[in-house]
Amino acid sequence: MAEFTRQEIVKLVATGQSISLRGVDLSGLDLSYLNLSGADLSYANLEKADLAHTWLHQAGLFSANLAEANLTGATLRLADLVGANLTNANLGQVDMSQATLCGVMLSGTNLAESVCEDANFDGAQVDATTVWPENFDPGQFDLFVEPAGDIP
Repeated sequence: MAEFTRQEIVKLVATGQSISLRGVDLSGLDLSYLNLSGADLSYANLEKADLAHTWLHQAGLFSANLAEANLTGATLRLADLVGANLTNANLGQVDMSQATLCGVMLSGTNLAESVCEDANFDGAQVDATTVWPENFDPGQFDLFVEPAGDIP
């Protein structure tokens, strides 16, 4: 259960000060359309959170749990997502330009129509259900590809 309400997060943003929500449980919370640029969300639990169209420019999301989160249309330019869990997250139409995504879990993740220019996916864990943007070559990175299901 989330430790904060949307209204409390909106009040934090309104202060104009840097925001630290490091390790906080924000699971399932509607954070859509908020400006969380530069916020420290490292180790935060954002599982199933709605982050659609949220500004996360230069945000710290180191080892954050974003499993099944909706990030459609979010801005993650220059964000640090090293070790983050993005399993089954929707990253459609996300701007991840110059983001660091080393070691992230992307199994079942939809990155269709996302901008990944100069993003670093080295060590990312992917599987056959990971959807990459058109004209994007994931082969340029050292990825860990999960094997297909057990063969009988």
